[in-house]
Amino acid sequence: TRANDHLTVGVNQHIKIGTGQFIDAGQEIHLSSGMKVVLEAGAELTLVGGGSFIKIDGGGVTMSGPAININSGGGPGSGTGAAPLMPGVLKQADADKAGAVLTPAQINTLKRNAPFCEECEKCKAGACAI
Repeated sequence: TRANDHLTVGVNQHIKIGTGQFIDAGQEIHLSSGMKVVLEAGAELTLVGGGSFIKIDGGGVTMSGPAININSGGGPGSGTGAAPLMPGVLKQADADKAGAVLTPAQINTLKRNAPFCEECEKCKAGACAI
């Protein structure tokens, strides 16, 4: 879990998901585009909010709510908008060194699931090349 996660992509981002994508935000999801937003659904598209809904499916468009206002009052809602952070100052990687590569004898011992590795024991005692 991270407190925040920011992503900046220079040109395009494409995501293909095999079955489903599920997003749950505690307060807000804001989609914004300079030109257009297209939502496509093969069978049904539903917008739900405040006890009302708009459903678009093969049977038509269904709107349900305490009052349906078309061209009469009201206005669009507004969202927070995206504000991704740009990368900051680079930090030096830690100075740790990678571990030694296993020798062929050690690899063979691992592959055989042997209970004891003679070369490994030598290394524990500091009597090997790695």
